[in-house]
Amino acid sequence: MEEMLREADTLLLGLLQNALVGIYIVQDGRFRYVNPQLADLFGYSQQELCSGIGPLDLTAPEFRQQAASEIRRRINGEVQSSSYAFNGLHKDGSRIKVELFGSRIEFDGRPAIIGILIDNTQRARAELEVKEQLYFIAQLVDAIPNPVFYKDEQGRYIGCNRAFEEYIGKPCEDLAGMSVYDLSPRELAERYHAADRALFDNPGMQTYEAKVQSADGEHRDVVFYKATFNKSDGSLGGLVGVILDITERKRGEEAIWREANYDSLTGLPNRRLFLDRLQQEIKKMQRTGKSLELMFIDLDRFKEVNDTLGHETGDQLLAEAARRIVSCVRKSDTVARLGGDEFTVILPDIAEPEHIEHVAHSIIRVLKQPFRLGAETAYVSASVGITFCPRDAQDVDMLLINADQAMYDAKARGKNRFSHFMPAMQVAMMDRLQLGKDLRNALELQQLEVHYQPILDLASRRIIKAEALLRWDHPQRGQVSPVQFIPVAEELGLISEIGDWVFRQAVDASQHLQQLTGRVVQISVNKSPRQFYTGNTHETWVDYLRQAGLGGEHIGIEITEGLLMDERPEVLEKLLQFSDAGIQVALDDFGTGYSAMGYLKRFDIDHLKIDRSFIHDMASDPNDRAIVEAIIVMAHKLGLKLVAEGVETEEQCALLVEVGCDYGQGYLFSRPVPEREFIALLAQEGEFI
Repeated sequence: MEEMLREADTLLLGLLQNALVGIYIVQDGRFRYVNPQLADLFGYSQQELCSGIGPLDLTAPEFRQQAASEIRRRINGEVQSSSYAFNGLHKDGSRIKVELFGSRIEFDGRPAIIGILIDNTQRARAELEVKEQLYFIAQLVDAIPNPVFYKDEQGRYIGCNRAFEEYIGKPCEDLAGMSVYDLSPRELAERYHAADRALFDNPGMQTYEAKVQSADGEHRDVVFYKATFNKSDGSLGGLVGVILDITERKRGEEAIWREANYDSLTGLPNRRLFLDRLQQEIKKMQRTGKSLELMFIDLDRFKEVNDTLGHETGDQLLAEAARRIVSCVRKSDTVARLGGDEFTVILPDIAEPEHIEHVAHSIIRVLKQPFRLGAETAYVSASVGITFCPRDAQDVDMLLINADQAMYDAKARGKNRFSHFMPAMQVAMMDRLQLGKDLRNALELQQLEVHYQPILDLASRRIIKAEALLRWDHPQRGQVSPVQFIPVAEELGLISEIGDWVFRQAVDASQHLQQLTGRVVQISVNKSPRQFYTGNTHETWVDYLRQAGLGGEHIGIEITEGLLMDERPEVLEKLLQFSDAGIQVALDDFGTGYSAMGYLKRFDIDHLKIDRSFIHDMASDPNDRAIVEAIIVMAHKLGLKLVAEGVETEEQCALLVEVGCDYGQGYLFSRPVPEREFIALLAQEGEFI
């Protein structure tokens, strides 16, 4: 027993000298004992603390009442032991955070308290730092503009930032314990839940795109970025997710893609998307063994509408034409606009060959209907080329070439119709290409020549003027018809150069004729509408006349009816400049185009040329005769002269004289002839001095 007491004394002494905790004995409100650690903690010596200083003297004022109560309860035996934390007062006035554990004992026969005191200053500082860091992190997460959320390992929400609250339309405290099934439609919730489970099964990071419904009910495109986190023991704690809204980016990408693949005017696929779809359909055809058909559609007379009514009206017509074409095909077919007035249709999986012709007939029929374009009404038709795959070709380029050739064949056969591709069309296409190449050199090689067709005064049968008509004597082809090469010249942009050359030839001829006859023999020159829209032809022509020393009466200009309807001010301005120079303007082929009488008042027109189609049957068809007579009466009341085209018989000539027509032109009098032969015709009339 004595040995145990000695060991106990040693143990007690070791405890009292503990350098980690403070040990004290309090009796009668004063320290009876403190160990060195406690004294050092408060900045005193053991003797100072045990010389009348009590625990309340080392307690911050705000904790003294609590400390006094705890001491009293233990001394009075109300509790045997207790603990509490408080702020202590250091000798230098600073504060320290401590935690106290005390128990009631008997010391010298009277109640006392023995206990230990632990310095929590560093722990409290560390806790404060952690708290501040957590507060900073919370503020930082709240400041993130993207929605952020946290879920536990069961997939239930345990927290979120302010952006997520706004996105989902619920405060964070209401989200606690909820799952995706409480917030999203079942179909979306199933996907979100499956994604969470996949991430929990394979912890790490996860990224995927999805559509979500935000608080305002709008469906948004988003990207989910998720990552798992662990608890302190290393077990799975849950996941944190960030939502990136990519709706605007998607819309921008879609807009860019649409702009790159769709025609802005008609909303149809453009050439790029068309070629891609055609390639895909060819691959599909090769897999399935089925066939497909390709249509190439070109609007007849669209350039005339565009040139006369203006580009804005032309655009309206194209948009309406696109809608009409789409109405004729199946939803599975592709209608595209390649550019200008050219459209294509891809028709895959046609079971019956008759169906393709039915579609072609439908397209031609709807495009022939009048186009009501604001205050204007326009009329066009369509030429359609059709090719089959794989019969005609199996690659994109050849199919397009074939359909284009078939379309040109439809135009050549009178327009407003369709043609199937035939191998012989390739020969025609190559011939057309070669014709274009040859035409480029025709002027330089002096293959072009101007012929002159007399225009007679019907009453006297005397030649008073002539029309200059271009002829091409090709070294291999012989005489090439203007019907063949004039459209090629317009397509190749050669019409202005050739037209200028014809004008100069006509001026030189008129000057020569005046020298021979002593009078003015007016030469009429046809002017293409395209020459009114580009360059300064009107100025160079007038200048050339002046340089030749001739007045405007030596030359006449023939234009088409469509030009009169052009609203562009430069057209009227150029026509007026010809009129100011004394150059007479004749309206060619009158009655076959728009026949808009009101436009005759806007322009200074001198002559109307009645189209040959009315003259041809006027002797046998009372209606044609009535039309011719009405045109003549109307023209004379407007102060205009009339020229009848295509006069071929004496009966026609007599009728024209009877109804009061002024002039006649046609094979009855003479075919177009070279200048030397035209001079001979004048000589027969005794024109030479």
